[in-house]
Amino acid sequence: MKKLSGVTYLAIISTVVVVLAVVAAIIIMDPPGLQRKRRIDTHRVDNLKNISSSIDSYWERKKSLPPNLAALDMEPGLKIPLKDPETGIPYVYEVTSKDSYRLCAVFSVDSSDEAQEYRSSRKWSHGPGRHCFDLKPPIKSAEQS
Repeated sequence: MKKLSGVTYLAIISTVVVVLAVVAAIIIMDPPGLQRKRRIDTHRVDNLKNISSSIDSYWERKKSLPPNLAALDMEPGLKIPLKDPETGIPYVYEVTSKDSYRLCAVFSVDSSDEAQEYRSSRKWSHGPGRHCFDLKPPIKSAEQS
């Protein structure tokens, strides 16, 4: 039996360490398909935030909610995403009262454990499937006007 040299031992140990690191990374990280779904859901939330911000601007100018997203998209200076980036299905916007509305989209994964990523005064966490957000434009008091 041949005696292995120090270089050979070092090569074997290095190989084992690299293989263990790759296995650990696969176990710890989300699978690529799940990462892709999370990225697309983040894009959806960003789109809904953009729409919500545009609705807020419309509200401040006209003191009413837009009748639909097409009308909002035609406003000067506002360009909003009307469709889901993956499916092409239009986002749902419903006026629920004179000062409240609902935005809906279909999501791929649960984001409740990622709520920190969506920091804003509005909560954007969602489960998988269709989820609607009930929203109101900010009401400014007389002192703020």
